[in-house]
Amino acid sequence: MKLNNKGWGTLEMLLLSGGLLIALLIAVFFIYKLYGSIGNSIENKIYLDLESNLEVAAKNYIDDNNIKVNGEYRISFETLKSNNYIDELKDGKGKNCDGYVIVSNVDNIDYYNGYVLCKGYQTLNY
Repeated sequence: MKLNNKGWGTLEMLLLSGGLLIALLIAVFFIYKLYGSIGNSIENKIYLDLESNLEVAAKNYIDDNNIKVNGEYRISFETLKSNNYIDELKDGKGKNCDGYVIVSNVDNIDYYNGYVLCKGYQTLNY
């Protein structure tokens, strides 16, 4: 009986399986990196929302109290909280944060920049 040597052999099957395994490991690595970066961007969005909430509360505080800003004016989170403009400042883990808002007046336009300090996060130039 004559054998047909035009099919798959053991060596070819091992090489193909090894190549597929390497490709699978590379895909898993990149998927892990993708989901890790998505988690970080969601976490950063929480802190950006905290900064934005501070800015909105500071704007309401400035408007309600008819404060005229010349140069820069700093409003702390405690001031906003004690005057009932903001309830709480908590991160995604439920931990309390601190913060303040710098109100700058340039060409008679008020600009609000919120800064937060949480465990594990701090706004740039806090």
